[in-house]
Amino acid sequence: MDKDSAVLQGAFLQADKLCLPSSLSLMQKADWSRVKLPILQALRDTCGLSGLTWQKKVVCVVWLKLMSREAEEDVEKGWRDNPFFCLQNGLPDVSRAVLLELVKSLSAAPVFARLLLRLPQQQICTELQTLAEHLRTDPSPEDVCFLLEVWWELWKGRDKCQTQEDKDLEKMFVSQFARLSSDCPSVSPQAAKRLKLDPPASSANTDVLHVLLHALKNMKDQVSTTDLCLQSLLVCLDALYTSFLTDPEVVLPVEEKLLILCRLVDTRGQTQAWSPKLLQEALRDLRAAHSPSPFQPSRMTLSQALKIVAELTEFWLEQDLLSAPGCSAFLLQQSVQRVLAALEETGTSEHVTEKSTLRGLLSSLSLPAVETPPQVQAQVAATVISHRLEDYEEFAALFASQLSWTHEELWVDCLEKNHTAFTQPNTLISLSSTLVSRLQRGNVNTTWCRRAIKTAADVFSALSLENQNKVLAAVPSRSSRGFFGCSVPSAVADGFEQELNMAFNCLIQGGGGASAAVSQGHLTTAACLVARVAFQSPEAALKSCCHAAVFNRGAFSLMAKILQQLPGLRGRRGGEDEANGNDVEQQEAGGRGSLFCRCLQTAVRGKPLSACEKEQLLKFLSLLMAPGPTLQGEQETQRFLSPQEVVNTLVLPHLSAAAEESWDAELSLQLLHAALAVGVQEVAPSRHWVLDCSPFPLLYILAQQYNQTLMCV
Repeated sequence: MDKDSAVLQGAFLQADKLCLPSSLSLMQKADWSRVKLPILQALRDTCGLSGLTWQKKVVCVVWLKLMSREAEEDVEKGWRDNPFFCLQNGLPDVSRAVLLELVKSLSAAPVFARLLLRLPQQQICTELQTLAEHLRTDPSPEDVCFLLEVWWELWKGRDKCQTQEDKDLEKMFVSQFARLSSDCPSVSPQAAKRLKLDPPASSANTDVLHVLLHALKNMKDQVSTTDLCLQSLLVCLDALYTSFLTDPEVVLPVEEKLLILCRLVDTRGQTQAWSPKLLQEALRDLRAAHSPSPFQPSRMTLSQALKIVAELTEFWLEQDLLSAPGCSAFLLQQSVQRVLAALEETGTSEHVTEKSTLRGLLSSLSLPAVETPPQVQAQVAATVISHRLEDYEEFAALFASQLSWTHEELWVDCLEKNHTAFTQPNTLISLSSTLVSRLQRGNVNTTWCRRAIKTAADVFSALSLENQNKVLAAVPSRSSRGFFGCSVPSAVADGFEQELNMAFNCLIQGGGGASAAVSQGHLTTAACLVARVAFQSPEAALKSCCHAAVFNRGAFSLMAKILQQLPGLRGRRGGEDEANGNDVEQQEAGGRGSLFCRCLQTAVRGKPLSACEKEQLLKFLSLLMAPGPTLQGEQETQRFLSPQEVVNTLVLPHLSAAAEESWDAELSLQLLHAALAVGVQEVAPSRHWVLDCSPFPLLYILAQQYNQTLMCV
């Protein structure tokens, strides 16, 4: 036996002596004040070592000790089957009052509720009826608080952030509870006697809401403070709403969640309210208040529940307990609005009196609108993200989209420290768009700019190749020059140029020669290297790819394979470009077609091509027009470049006498031949793309070929 267990057992034995001539097994609620001191002192001395897990273990042991007495458990059997036996066997027998008063004194309602949640619903109701009867004896405001805490913890459900040790402890408790219940299938003798004395509760009741609402109604006189009154009505209304008025889970927008959390900050003081524990509980409260109740009513109706809530509201309004501002008042105001809106949506004329009472309650809760500064919103969101609280990925998506928050140093700090929170493709797309907008506004210092761009690129590099392509497909539509389409500090731009050059130098020197046969693993690595610089500036990356493919001997094959791994860089097709008049950069460039075609034209513009370079260009484009590998997430193979786009963008504009030297008629004819030679595999019969090309240029090329043939003759 460890020291903590010995201390606890000694405290219970001392408390048992304080009960003389009675004992803890017969102790009533009123006697707890006489015996509690040694027990609570022992728990204060020991709980500090292990925290809530030790507290939960103590509650489990005392509860099972009570059940083993009621089931008259055989010691030999318990010794073999019960993992709590060593600690449990050293305790004196206890009554139900000892268990419930111990839980209340320890403020362990969450522990008690989470253990209840592990039980069947009928057993939960039985335990709650016992709790209600216990609290009804000499009730106090503390008893009302205890009831509300247990009630709302049940509605919040299991904690998603539990440790494995807590989960294992609960499983052991449930196993022993089930074993002892099978030994004693009926209710305990003491509970059975109590139930016979109380006819309304004696029937088999599996309606949790019915038990809890009536328990609160019976203790309404003990609600003597405004805060307790607000909490009582808030729990009642949220329980009513989630039990009767919402069926599918209502998805509360993350913006609204943030505003509520910020209101919490405003009412409780920033230092306390930014506590991760407090914010986590607030998020659990929000989820519970908007999700269908885990306990659907089987006995109570909406009309009955509304009637009880209306009676409680009128009673406490008469006591003038509903007039103080604060966080609870704000949450209650929202809850009343939800209930009234849901009742109106039913389209019935019922519940007129109850709705009138709720409207009166709403008018008494009129609170001034509060504007939350952007820095406070950013701080709260950053706390949720940094501590991986509930819904942190939703907050990360919001954090990435807020341009006004980027002026805070906190914004880039949060990004740097929480890479993994921003790795959803849509979140990163939003982040890159926000960062571009911030850079376009100017007035950014070099350090901030370098940190923000590097962090965004690091987040991008952590994505799978499939998700990187999703992000790349969205980036050019916002800005083909990425983060460098505006005036960024020269030191940052120079740093990117160095990264770009280094990336392509590594590719060319490491595998871009004539023997560019690379393994799939090396190809994926190379593709990710290009994808990283393409994320920062799609245009710069594609220009470098095209330049390397044309002017570095043998590099065309590797560049084509890399681009086929990056279908996200395919860009929009020509028809879409004409339809979209918002692409300012394309209009300034004066080009048509996809971003790739414009980058290719720029890469070779004004540079007379040698025969070898023309051959590499031709082979490069031929590979890109061929169906590429089927990547994860694609239903069929895709071409990086369509033959029609090659003809429309790279052939037809270069047939006039004023065409650039790089694109002479011979090269144009070869490109046309390569495009026409590409096999067309259509799922269903359709019009061939060549029929959509103007016949005159094609006739011109054929005539030119015929003319050259005659000259040779």
